[in-house]
Amino acid sequence: MKTMWAMLGALLLSILVLDLGMVYVTYHKISGTAEHALDAALVAGIKMEDASLGKMHIDEVTARLAAVEVFREDLNLDTGLENDIMKNTLITVTIYQDLNPDHPGSRPYLEGTVKTGVTAVSPRLFGQEGFPITVRKTRFHMSKYK
Repeated sequence: MKTMWAMLGALLLSILVLDLGMVYVTYHKISGTAEHALDAALVAGIKMEDASLGKMHIDEVTARLAAVEVFREDLNLDTGLENDIMKNTLITVTIYQDLNPDHPGSRPYLEGTVKTGVTAVSPRLFGQEGFPITVRKTRFHMSKYK
């Protein structure tokens, strides 16, 4: 009987270790992809004509669409931002920029937040859907214009 309990304990421990490994790997994939998506948003949102004149204004709609599209493509998510591992994914891109005309060429920056649930085996044993993950990244536009 002790052997059976030991085997059951070892099985549960191995499931927990595998799930934590999957959460760790998924967190780092999301982190890298979020940085990539924010870079793409900066590139897509800044017009070259404005940059050559020393004005750093980010088109918010274009930047947000570019960030979500790159994030979706890099992680192979469907249009609902889900796949086999990530469920209920929500990506938020916030753009901070100084719109004061007295400060042309201020340095705008983007902040991205990704919230998702990682499906795993161990939370299902306790009636949960998965492990919730929140990743926050900030990207500054390092312009020489002031």
